[in-house]
Amino acid sequence: MFLLQRRCASALSAPFQLRRYTQSAAAALVDDDSNPESFPRPELKYDETILAVPRLTSCKSIAAKEQKAGPVPDIIFEQEDGQHGGNKRLISFRTNQIRKLLNHLGRSFFLSRLFHLEVRSDFDADDVVEKVRVLPRLIHLHSSTDAPLNVTFIRAPSNALLKVEIPLVFRGDDISPGLKKGNNNLQNFAIYLKNLCSVQWEFKIIAKKVIEFPDRLEDKK
Repeated sequence: MFLLQRRCASALSAPFQLRRYTQSAAAALVDDDSNPESFPRPELKYDETILAVPRLTSCKSIAAKEQKAGPVPDIIFEQEDGQHGGNKRLISFRTNQIRKLLNHLGRSFFLSRLFHLEVRSDFDADDVVEKVRVLPRLIHLHSSTDAPLNVTFIRAPSNALLKVEIPLVFRGDDISPGLKKGNNNLQNFAIYLKNLCSVQWEFKIIAKKVIEFPDRLEDKK
């Protein structure tokens, strides 16, 4: 849970001011945490299993050839003992599938969402070499076309604690004094929070209360 804490005691004695809010702004004040359907969720058609095939070598020339041919070179590993390889497996994805997920979710939400991954001997084969749940860790895009060049995934078993950059979603920005003062400067701030959390968590934080400088959000787990 996240609580709002006022750090400046003098602000408490400031006189109240009446504000006229729009209908949509007033609706944002309603505490709708009990209705999870009110929060934005990805479409079910994008909740798909990512398909991959084994890649035999990590040579840069081979990876470059794969990029030109279509498949996206990738690495999947475990967080534990990652500095020593972390049970690394070299694989390749289809470019179109990764591009579709990026276009729908955006880069920040793609890197903070769990996916099911199946490694098969061939893209059209039925035999499954490995089936695991994963979290995207890194992705490199082409500087001019934004085409995915390579992706790094980390295995995410149900008992794992993973380091995640959780995206921030701001709601009620037309009634929050702090967000109104920030205006376009919000684009210069970090739009995610780094956190160590269970894979059972939904990786998203929504700041929807009426916050004012110098208020702050605190993690009170």
